[in-house]
Amino acid sequence: MKKKILGVLGLAALTLAVTAGSAFASDTEVLKVGLSFVSLNFPYYVRMYDQFMADAEENGWEVSFVDGNLDATTQLNGMQDLVNDDVDVMVVSTWYIDAMEDVFQQCADKDIPVFIIGNTENPENINDLIVYACGTEHYAAGHLGGTYFSTYLDGMGKDSLNMAIMVGSTEQMKARGQGFVDALEENGISVNVLNDYDVSTREDAMASGEDALTTYSDIELFYGVSAQGALGAYDATVGANRTEVMVFGYDGEDEEMEVIDKGENYIGTITQAPDVEASTTVEYIKKYLAGETFDKIVPISAGIYCKDGQLTAEEVEAAAAK
Repeated sequence: MKKKILGVLGLAALTLAVTAGSAFASDTEVLKVGLSFVSLNFPYYVRMYDQFMADAEENGWEVSFVDGNLDATTQLNGMQDLVNDDVDVMVVSTWYIDAMEDVFQQCADKDIPVFIIGNTENPENINDLIVYACGTEHYAAGHLGGTYFSTYLDGMGKDSLNMAIMVGSTEQMKARGQGFVDALEENGISVNVLNDYDVSTREDAMASGEDALTTYSDIELFYGVSAQGALGAYDATVGANRTEVMVFGYDGEDEEMEVIDKGENYIGTITQAPDVEASTTVEYIKKYLAGETFDKIVPISAGIYCKDGQLTAEEVEAAAAK
């Protein structure tokens, strides 16, 4: 199969049924898929990319990929190239969904179905222009993490917490943070958020963690809404010999799990399944091409990785209910 890699040239409850249909009708013509991710700098997106490309190759699809390189304009320009190249299907994972309306409208005008990976909580104007969105629901996943951590604190005999959040500027990242805090409070933990640090890299998070350890002598937890945010905060605790300060993460990357398995101060992480998200999207593209009807929003369940291994959402909720 030819794989063309393009350079950068140029709500949660929503269950609308999509009646599939496509301008692509040939059984012999190779399906042209436009694929655009916000960045391949993170293991989460690498796993998603690798799985999608493997599944696409198995199906004999031609994939043109655009890396957004963590920049909204770069990603939009690359997607514009894909539209101009007359792809049959557009598959997108982005942090900049609010900026995508115009290019998605162009897709709709050209009968190019848009499939979103990794974000189920899109604005109504975006939902009107796409045929599918899957992923971990940001607030719900954060809430699951807070539910687990409230049980962990209860086991320590604690009913209050001073914490800092390594968050980002997007609404999705903020939802992950808010869900975590809300779950703690709903489960009887009094929460004092000392600071929300806007970080985008592990280095940013480490620097912010060092600042927090100096500024807040009573800090007890860093919660990172991404693996890089949490790992950077963890680096700060190790560097400052402050491993009494706990860390909790989000993403379930391999390095997180390795650190958690050491049994130190990295207590756990909210796990996602980007490979499952990619494979699920491939299956729904096939459903679309076959003319099947399906729900527009397809949630992918989060879990928790901790000292007890991988826990499902149901196991976490059951433990909290005891």
